[in-house]
Formats: sequence, structure tokens, C-alpha cells
Amino acid sequence: MKRKKYYIIWIEGLEYKGGEKIKNITDRGFDYTLEMTKALRIRERDIPLMKNLMKRFGIADWVINESSSRTFIPTSYVPKGTLYKF
Repeated sequence: MKRKKYYIIWIEGLEYKGGEKIKNITDRGFDYTLEMTKALRIRERDIPLMKNLMKRFGIADWVINESSSRTFIPTSYVPKGTLYKF
């Protein structure tokens, strides 16, 4: 059976050791976490929607750009309460 793929949004440059991951989406932007288990997950089909939100909230283009393969980290593990539904 094929496992579903989800993505963690890793923002490089905010925290030099572990990199900050998006934890929550608010009206004013994003909340961040350093803990992988608390990081927000999205479905692959929602990546374009997330990129639009990231642009809207002022995340740099080099982070959002397709060449930034380290921004959307694939995972199959989704702890309860971490999957974002658009």
C-alpha cells in the first residue's frame, strides 16, 4: 500500500541550528516552532495555496521558489492536529 505524502514547511534562515517550521497560520502571518512533531503539515495538492499565503505574508521569494527544495519537506507522519485544511 502506498503511503500518503504530506509536507512540512521549513523556513531556512530564521534559526541557524534547526530551522524554524511553520506551526500555525494566523491572520497576521505564521507562528513557528523548532519541534518537528509540532510542525504544520499540508497535502501535496495544497503547496500552491501555501506558496500564495507565504508570498502574502512576506516570506522571501528565494524560500518559496521551486529551486528551494528544502522548504517543503516530505513526510508520511502526521501527528494529530498538525494537518492544515485549506
